Amino acid sequence: MTPICALTLALGGLAASGCQEDCESPLGSGGPDIEVDFIEVNDNGAWSWFMSSRAIVSEGKLIVGSVRAVGKAREDEGAEGWGNVEVSTLDIETGAVGTSVLYPQFEQDDHDAPSLLPLPDGRILAAYAIHGLERVVYTQHSEVGDPLRWGAAQEFVTPGVDSGFGGDNVTYANLFRFPGGRIYNFYRGYESDPNYMYSDDEGETWTYGGRLMEGFDGYAPYLRYAYDGAGTLHFMATEDHPRHYDNSIYHGYLQGGVIHDSSGAPIAELSETTGANLSVLDLSLVYAGDEDHVAWTVDIELDAERLPYLAFSTQRDGAGVPFFGGAGQDMRYHYGRWDGESWSHEEIAYAGTHLYPREEDYTGLAALDPTNPNVIYISTDAEPTTGEALISEADCRRHYELFRGTRSDSGWTWESITANSEVDNLRPIVPEWEDERTALVWMRGTYVRAHGEWTTAVTAAILP
Repeated sequence: MTPICALTLALGGLAASGCQEDCESPLGSGGPDIEVDFIEVNDNGAWSWFMSSRAIVSEGKLIVGSVRAVGKAREDEGAEGWGNVEVSTLDIETGAVGTSVLYPQFEQDDHDAPSLLPLPDGRILAAYAIHGLERVVYTQHSEVGDPLRWGAAQEFVTPGVDSGFGGDNVTYANLFRFPGGRIYNFYRGYESDPNYMYSDDEGETWTYGGRLMEGFDGYAPYLRYAYDGAGTLHFMATEDHPRHYDNSIYHGYLQGGVIHDSSGAPIAELSETTGANLSVLDLSLVYAGDEDHVAWTVDIELDAERLPYLAFSTQRDGAGVPFFGGAGQDMRYHYGRWDGESWSHEEIAYAGTHLYPREEDYTGLAALDPTNPNVIYISTDAEPTTGEALISEADCRRHYELFRGTRSDSGWTWESITANSEVDNLRPIVPEWEDERTALVWMRGTYVRAHGEWTTAVTAAILP
């Protein structure tokens, strides 16, 4: 007989409070397929996914940016550690860990996690912002060779008009160092569109650059970026947030001050004002969404030939369902690749259910391997190939688990990295690392919502 709790969860119900009978996990009993040691790098931390890079490897250390919560509501501003913007480190060879506070009690919101950029002199540059409430970008430098010691935060006020949430206010940061030393920070700002600022002195001072692109009819695109290290910046984009629009996926790249489509045809010069020279619809279409295939950007990387490959998610059960109407019970992961002439894409795995109510397109997320375009890491609360609910034998509840997917001529195969967990495993990151091993970072614990409630620990594993 199927246990009541298993039946409830398989039908998409909420986690059961307890079980009268043992549950059977789709992954079987015991441990995962890939046995690795879990390392707690920080006891509490979370991040969104529209900033680059959230984690880096530099001088033998894994360095991760995050925002601290204390498991309490956002109104509890007096709680110790509330809303700290933090940087944590793991010495990969010794296993030593440490955490430093960049800005105490900044805001308890995972959108405020910093972008991290190693500099040639051995310092780390960090950039971050409060989530859509002011027009300020905060930047800081670490000391040379010590990512746990930081100088004071500097504030750069971006163009626009003060308003309530959104408008011209800033969210996210994406740092890239171009040939010649110019550092760009691409952020969401003026008109809630992607804008950029730049520095010619390693981030000591900044100048507003312009507006990268605009949405259409007032919409605001969501971008993920991939940089080739030699002056070409690729990006994937949606028309808007999926709660507002049945998104598709687009691609383009910036090179030599000009934005190109996927084929290399120039579209527009990079704007140097708050006016945009192009719309997201001018980019190359990768995937056409609709009301039952609502897409959202997840990750993008470049292969050895500097051609883009990307991951995105789709919501498959939203047709005819009003927002906050319970959609997001059937999410999927997709993989796309540009071969130099055309885009291909395929659905590769079940992503399970939405991460929490009121954000019906949030998934556990995925991370592409930056050194191997045929490998991806996903977080899902469904068995990747069948969609069966992942009910843990440890506590008889549904949990998000991590899997490594490997692509071959016969399709994708999946190996579990976590299994039968008593907590969720979310938002994996695979930073660039010149090593035969792979550094995997994720949030492990309970995550309630982006604006202030999580007990997730920043967790890492070094995979052979």
